[in-house]
Amino acid sequence: MTAPALPLRHDSAAGHPLIDGPAGLTPAWLTAVLRAAGRLHAARVIEAVATPVGNGMLGTNLRLTLAYDTAEAGAPATLVAKLAAAGETSRASGAALGLYERETRFYQIVAPRLGSSVATALFADIAADKTTFCLLFEDLAPARGGDQLSGCSLADAEAAVDTAAALHAPLWGDADTLSAPWMSRDVMVGMYSTQMPPCVEAIKPRFAQLLEPGVPAILDQFAAAIVPWFAQQTAPFTITHHDYRLDNLLFDARGGTTPVAALDWQTLMAGPGVLDVAYFIGAGLLAEVRRANEEALVRRYHAALVSRGVSGYDWNRCWHDYRLTAPHGLIMAVVGAAITTPTERGDRMLSTMINRHAQQMVDLGSLALIR
Repeated sequence: MTAPALPLRHDSAAGHPLIDGPAGLTPAWLTAVLRAAGRLHAARVIEAVATPVGNGMLGTNLRLTLAYDTAEAGAPATLVAKLAAAGETSRASGAALGLYERETRFYQIVAPRLGSSVATALFADIAADKTTFCLLFEDLAPARGGDQLSGCSLADAEAAVDTAAALHAPLWGDADTLSAPWMSRDVMVGMYSTQMPPCVEAIKPRFAQLLEPGVPAILDQFAAAIVPWFAQQTAPFTITHHDYRLDNLLFDARGGTTPVAALDWQTLMAGPGVLDVAYFIGAGLLAEVRRANEEALVRRYHAALVSRGVSGYDWNRCWHDYRLTAPHGLIMAVVGAAITTPTERGDRMLSTMINRHAQQMVDLGSLALIR
């Protein structure tokens, strides 16, 4: 049975309307939201101190430290808010691509079916024009954040692929959910297919000193083959995060009770689940660690799917799909570089991802699979 979803629009008359920007996170608004969510009863929020958190480029992420007029059992000491990006380029991109709506609908409709691997949303709403949204979550701290630049340990990689299976299995082949307009592949696939070639040309000079030898040629080859590459991705589908990497994961969340929690669902869409695994492994492991453990990690993911009730998806198909979808990381890094406001860390992270994914594609023979 599908879990009850949050209403698609919150009732502004209830005293907690959709806000636009951090200035709207007032004590009065937070009090109204917490009371509506059943997290607060007699007490009132009297102060909320906001601190930036995370490395998101298409959203504004804040941790809120709350003070109350009186002590109340269960009142959260901290919350996390996510709002539209402050930078005009990033905000316009997030709205135009439907990224803000995808994430808002995810927390309203899908997240209640996924258990502890995602944060509980206390508020989730988006404006009709899709440029303004607000998400208010429970704070999953204390937790360890991932670092895309330095990579992760094998133990963290194992936990991440286990969590990927836990996220994918509940909606495996769920036609009703996967066919929702805000989950559609059409907009994203069309955008990636048309934008990848010009984005490659735009970023090659920008990253000229950061890309390893041979990588620009791999970018050119994949950009030329992107349309048939998408056509070869076929059912069974499930929900796919599409940006399942270290910067969007929290390890040992909720004080260690949740091994991995996945954040930032803006790029959600229907697709082959193992794509998230290929992307995570390619982006998050140094080449020598990846090569030594890659197949074992994918087998672990496949076994976890089977243990959670997924059938009709054998190991050979899983491994083929893994090899085929490994180039996804190039798309996320290249298009991400083109549609977001440049930053020093952002450019280092994106160029590092391009280099790692290009080498992964070479090791797996991914380009040879595209017909």
